[in-house]
Amino acid sequence: MGIFGAMTTAITGLKAQSTALEHISNNIANSQTVGYKRTETSFVDLVPDSPAKQQALGVVNANSRATNSVQGDVSVSDTETSMAINGEGYFIVGESIGVVDGNPVFNNEDLYTRRGDFELDQYGHLVNGGGYYLKGLPIDPNTGNPSGSSPGIITVTNDFLPAKATTLVDYRTNLASYPRTTASDENVVGSELINPADFANNPLTGAAEFVQGVDATLFIENSISGGAVTAYDAGGNSANIQLRWAKTDSVTYIDALQQSSAVTGLNGSTDLVTDTALSTGETLTVQLDAGAVTTITFGAGVGQVNTTADLVDAIEAGGNYRAFVDSSNRITISSLGGESLTIGGTGAANLGLTAGTTAASEGVDTWNAFYLEDSNATGTDPAWRNLGVDYIFGNDGQLTPAVTSVTLTAPTINGIPLGDIEISHGKNGITQFADANGTAKITDIGQNGYAAGELNGLAVSEEGRIVANYSNGQQLDIASVELAEFNADGFLRKLDGGAYQATDESGAPILGAGGNIVGNALESSNTDIADEFTKLIVTQQAYAANTRIVTTGDEMIQEALNMVR
Repeated sequence: MGIFGAMTTAITGLKAQSTALEHISNNIANSQTVGYKRTETSFVDLVPDSPAKQQALGVVNANSRATNSVQGDVSVSDTETSMAINGEGYFIVGESIGVVDGNPVFNNEDLYTRRGDFELDQYGHLVNGGGYYLKGLPIDPNTGNPSGSSPGIITVTNDFLPAKATTLVDYRTNLASYPRTTASDENVVGSELINPADFANNPLTGAAEFVQGVDATLFIENSISGGAVTAYDAGGNSANIQLRWAKTDSVTYIDALQQSSAVTGLNGSTDLVTDTALSTGETLTVQLDAGAVTTITFGAGVGQVNTTADLVDAIEAGGNYRAFVDSSNRITISSLGGESLTIGGTGAANLGLTAGTTAASEGVDTWNAFYLEDSNATGTDPAWRNLGVDYIFGNDGQLTPAVTSVTLTAPTINGIPLGDIEISHGKNGITQFADANGTAKITDIGQNGYAAGELNGLAVSEEGRIVANYSNGQQLDIASVELAEFNADGFLRKLDGGAYQATDESGAPILGAGGNIVGNALESSNTDIADEFTKLIVTQQAYAANTRIVTTGDEMIQEALNMVR
């Protein structure tokens, strides 16, 4: 039995090496197949039950060993819907079983693949080169999160993306502490500010708070551009929201606690005073420049504090000073040296005086923002409308109080009615810091509306989502590609076209594999040609060696038969 047993073993060796050659051949043939996983040959020694000192001959068996967990190279693809998996996991796919009423019908079985050469077919489904259709979870348009727990065939429609009305504008900017408007002159105190008295309609106070068409040119000369953003109504009609900023007030308040001895209140009083009226003969003594003490005597006809023209005349007559009246009838007196004091208040009931050293001064600047309501406004028609909020800045360039958002209530811009729009600044979104350019430096501007758009194409995001690109520039996540993994993916059953089927040995699929989906890419076959050629040589030599066993056994049997001759 020894010779015949050796020949039997050699025959199983020939068979095993033939199987190995078959695997090598299949690996080389699929070296360019997308997502292909090579098959290794595992040789198994089979021996009968026998005593250790009388071990009977055995045979060899060749088993297939999958390499599903071995990563193939990821290369760039020209197709935007191509996908590669970098790491663990499988695409979940389905198989079409026919077409009914012009639409493909799918079975309910989930299959799995690493082949990611998906393209959009005529029915709006993503199908790979093996004929399998990609599955995923739909995206809830309201939350932006995947909905459901069971992936289904992804379907992309050619429907237009409906228009969306603008409801939110994100806007952040820094306003130059000194705006360089057309009318501003650093040698003229207050020339950088907008003066309501110059306008036919006060754009800062009252119920209207707008610039009339006749004053539009004057307004532009006294303001700086704040940028523009396109907004949309529910029908997709667009309106350009143009913003401009006007500095409406700039006051230096001097700390009264550091009042100097050379500064007195009305009629020589050393206290800061409140008076209901300015009477003829009342005096105000000030020292704004070192060594220059000036006494201002209010003359006949001055009247009450809101008689601003007479008050300014009286101040300017008292010395080499400039006076400016702001929108609240506060009087700011400035010296040529830059020191200043303020008499503040609106109405006769409030005449206040603050005075002291400039080192203790605190700047308070007020701005107002306007949007262009009608670019063709004439006469008394509203042209630029005030947002209706005072943006008040302190010395630190921050708003006090903070303004995080402003709401435009159903504005109509150039004849296009829009719904309520919130202009959001966020925290510290509007600041006032020095800027040599004297302009508004916009750091963020955008809005959430858009016109209707048609589908231009698809792409795959870094999060593994199918993204629809529309002609209006919008991108919409329509499906989330889910990956499945198995506890023993080496026991998956291979199917035609690079697909796999779950088996009892592989275990049930587990959603949420740890691999990453790479868009515009494909995973190559993990076959190494050089390695396969090396195994081919070894297999050939092993096969030849087994044939020598058979030949030698045959010769030995012939010698035994020749003994009887």
